[in-house]
Amino acid sequence: MSQDSSTAGRPGAAAPPGEPDRDIAEEAARWDRETLAPEVEAHGEREQAFTTQAMKWPIKPVYTPADLDEIGFDYLVDSGFPGEYPYTRGTEADGYRSQLWAMSQVSGFGTGEDSARRWRAMLERGLNGIIIEYDLPTTNGLDSDDPLAEGEVCRAGTAIDSLPDMEAALDIPFDKLKHLTSVCNAPQPINLAMIIAALENKGVDPRSFTLLMPNAILIEYTCVGRYIFPPEAGLRISTDVIEYTIANHSNWVPIAIVSAQLYAARATPVQELAFSFSIAMTYLDAVLERGLTVDQVAPYFSFITGIDMDFFEAIAKLRAYRKIWARLMKDRYGAKTPEALRLKLMGSPGTMSLTLQQPLNNIARLGIQMLACVLGGGGQQMTTPLHDEAHALPSDEATSVGIAVQNIVAHETGAADTVDPLAGSYYVETMTRRMEDEVFAEIERIDALGGALEAIKTGYFQKELAKQQFSRQRELETGDRKLVGVNHLVKPEEERGIEMFKLDEDAESRQIERLRNVRAERDEAKVNECLARVEAAARGTDNLVPPILDAVKAHATHGELCNVLRDVYGTYHPDSLTTGV
Repeated sequence: MSQDSSTAGRPGAAAPPGEPDRDIAEEAARWDRETLAPEVEAHGEREQAFTTQAMKWPIKPVYTPADLDEIGFDYLVDSGFPGEYPYTRGTEADGYRSQLWAMSQVSGFGTGEDSARRWRAMLERGLNGIIIEYDLPTTNGLDSDDPLAEGEVCRAGTAIDSLPDMEAALDIPFDKLKHLTSVCNAPQPINLAMIIAALENKGVDPRSFTLLMPNAILIEYTCVGRYIFPPEAGLRISTDVIEYTIANHSNWVPIAIVSAQLYAARATPVQELAFSFSIAMTYLDAVLERGLTVDQVAPYFSFITGIDMDFFEAIAKLRAYRKIWARLMKDRYGAKTPEALRLKLMGSPGTMSLTLQQPLNNIARLGIQMLACVLGGGGQQMTTPLHDEAHALPSDEATSVGIAVQNIVAHETGAADTVDPLAGSYYVETMTRRMEDEVFAEIERIDALGGALEAIKTGYFQKELAKQQFSRQRELETGDRKLVGVNHLVKPEEERGIEMFKLDEDAESRQIERLRNVRAERDEAKVNECLARVEAAARGTDNLVPPILDAVKAHATHGELCNVLRDVYGTYHPDSLTTGV
């Protein structure tokens, strides 16, 4: 077949010799006028205005190469190739073709032994990543027998009071473990010390797996609230963890900006990226002040993001994440090595899309979001929330379903067989570029305020998030956004017949009994000596991790160590102007 006959009549094809070239923008305008307009006039459209869910950007009925021309899209500058700057298409050249992402789940409840039993089962069923969630007393720096902890011990995560608790929790097959994520922001140096000491006592090589520590307390001041100390002290403590880990455990990741918490607080994608990058740069600047270079430090930074139900907006967000980080490191900090420019990212379907009503519908939502994660290159580790999490801690049945969702997407859809399959989509590329431009504009606004720390202290982040929370809630109340089971296809007499997790009601008393036994059997003089060294380091400039590690080995408790830091730094009590909604 000749070239002329193979292209004749194709929309957008080069015109035959002797005829003028057709302009795509003009053709699009003609199509809109002659083909689309009569259809709309005859049948109308199902929405008054089509917009993306979070950003409220208008969605055109069709996108063409003219849209890319309008934004000045350049393939090599804006997309490029996987594994090469600007990493829009992924940080790995072969995506998931060599190996799939590490499949993980969030879990944690009861005592260390209780959680270890669940984690062993999860690893046996095919997961290779565990995300440890700690209970509220632990994350707030309280021992389990503190009066303020009563009723919360072991309930929303694992209770860790002392080194024996951590040893019990880590009674898992490390030969099956690839990634361990430990979510304990405010008291992270204590948590880190307990993990190091437990591994030493167990004879586990810390180089055999990757430990990821969120350790980004500044996020907590914007929306979550699991902070203890004032922001400046929180920054210092986190920086000590980063510095210590780089020097002593180079295969671990000492900071993960959990921007998923911003997403859960209803941040738009632009806010999520701009706020989290500004927070990351605050940490980066603090570590650079200690004499390290950006090429040494940047490879240790990572991000954990959540994916919402707007499929294409989510994919554009993941692509923009990588590109913006690469540009910031190269243009703002002068990073030169590929390792410093490649973003470490962990993606996850978002818990904020899960509904209490009709919980089995959540399985569909999680599958769709997991597919978006893979198509957008959501990272070398991904996790799936579970369909019953709106009700309680995940049941054993839900854990199995969550593992299956990841494997269905990995093995049955073909989504992991090519890298960044939606690159070149006129719609996705246009949205990715717009997201990038608006994120940089928002970062400039934050810079003008004095950076992330000032934006937190003055309440800028919190107030902007509060506006979004109000707006998203109003959408549901008015029906402008439909949510099946909540304001659409509602079942008034619904019976939610799903398996529910039941916590052992004796867990709290068992935990307190062990804590008191630890205190009774330890060398009290040695503990007090170690706590004094922790206090001296906190009042000075020495890194906090080494004296805390010594104290942990002497069986100082989590609450005792946090109380020492409280005595030095005080506790944070924000006023009503800086707490958002």
